[in-house]
Amino acid sequence: MKERTQEIHCQHQQGTDELCWVFQPDRFDQEELTLSLRETIARCLKCPVFDEAIRRSTGRRKSDKLLTLTLHRLLGQLVDYDTELVSITHSLQKKVEELAVLKSVSEALLKTQDLKKVMLITLTGVTSGEAFGFNRGMVFLVNSATRTIDGQIGLGHLEHAEAPRVWSHISSQRLTFDDLIERILNGSDIPDNRLTEAIEKISIPMRPDQGILPKTIMEKKSYLVESYEGDIVVDPGLKSIMKDTPFAAIPLIYEGQALGVILVDNSINRRPITSEDIATLETLANQAASKIENAILQNKLEVRFAELQHIHSLLMDNQKYLVKSERLADLGRLATTVAHEIKTPLITIGGYADRVRRKAEKGEVDLHSARTIHDEIMRLERICKEMLDYSQKSQLNLEQNDLNQIITETLRLEKGKLKYQNINFETDFHPNKLELLSDKDRLKQVLYNLIHNAAEAMAKGGKIRIKTGRKGDFVYLRIEDTGCGMDNDVIENLYTPFFTNKRNGTGLGLPVSKKIIDDHGGNIIVTSEPEKGTVFTINLPCKDEKLGKEL
Repeated sequence: MKERTQEIHCQHQQGTDELCWVFQPDRFDQEELTLSLRETIARCLKCPVFDEAIRRSTGRRKSDKLLTLTLHRLLGQLVDYDTELVSITHSLQKKVEELAVLKSVSEALLKTQDLKKVMLITLTGVTSGEAFGFNRGMVFLVNSATRTIDGQIGLGHLEHAEAPRVWSHISSQRLTFDDLIERILNGSDIPDNRLTEAIEKISIPMRPDQGILPKTIMEKKSYLVESYEGDIVVDPGLKSIMKDTPFAAIPLIYEGQALGVILVDNSINRRPITSEDIATLETLANQAASKIENAILQNKLEVRFAELQHIHSLLMDNQKYLVKSERLADLGRLATTVAHEIKTPLITIGGYADRVRRKAEKGEVDLHSARTIHDEIMRLERICKEMLDYSQKSQLNLEQNDLNQIITETLRLEKGKLKYQNINFETDFHPNKLELLSDKDRLKQVLYNLIHNAAEAMAKGGKIRIKTGRKGDFVYLRIEDTGCGMDNDVIENLYTPFFTNKRNGTGLGLPVSKKIIDDHGGNIIVTSEPEKGTVFTINLPCKDEKLGKEL
């Protein structure tokens, strides 16, 4: 009975009885045997029962002894191979985890253009316990303007005592790597930590004598710093952070240009940094570098855009000031010209009024003088009105109107007046309504001025052609005459107040017309050729929102 028990059970060094697969193989599942093969063989090689069984089966022949020796050696090699296989399996598993992290980091980097988020996502990959698992990660970027390497962001602890608190917080919330990435992408504001605050104070000159960071960037290759001998770390701020912990410096290289450096260390668990670690970090750094470059360019564009907006605002303010100054200058010239413009009709009124008075004293009525006085007074009234229209800010009564209808109503009044001057009208209206937000009476005033200017340019009669249409967000009105035309000198001064080549003109009609069109958010374009005629083209916005912005 005792011998039977010894056959069934093997006594192992652990002090426990375990059923032996050699004596009762049918009691063991094949998968279980495969999974525990290394451990089982190792036990058998140390088992006295197994050794006794082999010894008894050896016999005295040389062939039996040779088989026994071969069996022992094969079993030993099998254990070694299995140990190596476990190591390789562990290494492959780590590589798979690293590749998974690299994939997640790559996908996350595609979802943001924010520089801070790009760097934080990269450092989250570096410090992720699911793959790389470094205790700390830091990013430094090259400042091309100051020729320095400036600290940007850190992930991890500043002092050793902080590490357990940070890790326990992540562990208690059961945050996976993907959870951390999502928090970064969705977070509107990423709070800084003490490590980042310390790193942001570091700015290292880009010179070879300034230690490992400039060296890494200038040589564009990674370094593993295991000893702080010599001038490896020169900057006192970086020394106070790294203390005496070994670390790796990985350059961020994009299209042959070094953008900065990633620093990693294991200041808590003191796990050695291997060459395989550095190779994998370089892969991660290469992924991050392109996004960091894009984010830097995006930041520069945003800064430049903000600067341009500020410059545009200043230019608009200056333009308003210049327009105001121009108006004031015009009003100064106005004061001088008005005295001349008003003086002539006043003298005429005074002279004719004196004649009317003298004849009235004799009981006579001088209708001719009265009419002259009336005409001159109306002239003065027109001058005053146009002066006010030009000098004061327009108060537009904006309503939705049809441009074709405004022109039709204006022509209905003007056709009869100009019929006796042998002037004909030809119209070519757009087939659809040309709706625009406008002040109908002001636009009629512009049309009246332009039609009368065209009529005065055709002393012997002619044709006025009016065409309307639409281009994009604008409607247009074109008034073309067959009159005497204008040379370039006249065209350049058309909108100068009181400039006129007409005998009875005030020189305010076109300046006032231009101001009305400007106030509507439009513009006037004039082309003319002497002895052939003139074309005035008015463009007006037809969209409410555009007009609202421009008014």
